[in-house]
Amino acid sequence: MGAIIFAMLSVLLSLPVVLALPAAQSSSSSKLSNTDTSLTILYQNNLNGTDDVNHISAILLDAVPAPQAAAACGALNERLLALDAIESHYNDFFYQFNYLAYDGRASPDQEFLIENGVVALNQRQSCLDFKPLPYGGPRLPVLCTQSANASQPTTAVATTQNEITVPAGGNEFIGYRNLKSWRFSGIPYADEPQRWHYSSVYSGSGQTINATAFGSECPQNHAGNENCLFLNIQTPYIPKAGSTQKLKPVYFWIHGESYFVTDEHEVY
Repeated sequence: MGAIIFAMLSVLLSLPVVLALPAAQSSSSSKLSNTDTSLTILYQNNLNGTDDVNHISAILLDAVPAPQAAAACGALNERLLALDAIESHYNDFFYQFNYLAYDGRASPDQEFLIENGVVALNQRQSCLDFKPLPYGGPRLPVLCTQSANASQPTTAVATTQNEITVPAGGNEFIGYRNLKSWRFSGIPYADEPQRWHYSSVYSGSGQTINATAFGSECPQNHAGNENCLFLNIQTPYIPKAGSTQKLKPVYFWIHGESYFVTDEHEVY
């Protein structure tokens, strides 16, 4: 069973991603995908859920020419991050930029495109520098706002403004983002199980699977469903399509069994 789940994880996190636009704008030519960019949610997570209201997140895109930056954020239903938002959460962004440099995804003096200018990491002086937009519209990574502010699994809700569609394994999986991560829930990793038979890898094809809600729990206490083999994924980082660089380690957790009442909905 573990091999089935890991196969699904590999497929879902390595194939192209398409961000859903509002219906009036939706077209195959206007959808942003990770064919050209990775997508990272930057959030300084101190693991204190009661403190979430004091923090914001941003979406980091790969480098584009400066004149295209606003449109890149617009395709996410967001806008370029404003200077005052960074100044109001200075330490959060300073730590996040330093981590990007530590991880090899940014230089010690990396510049990022923001609204009406540039913010730059300055590791030598342990600060952030704010600069006007350089002449010539250089290619730089882009910082977008991140307006999906719900921070807990019980409060985060998928909307047309934050949904994301991932083609994988011949199907499309609709997920969404919240304050801290891209989220995909209720992903079937096996065909509907048959009694007294081993499970087999999910064989559906050409399906659009709503991965914005948990799947059914397994039968227990006179509730649940035998079709209960689902996988949930949360990740702050979606790599550029085809890239094997800077992939993240995966924390893999299987909910408890042992005749104890629990399911994949449980949050610990």
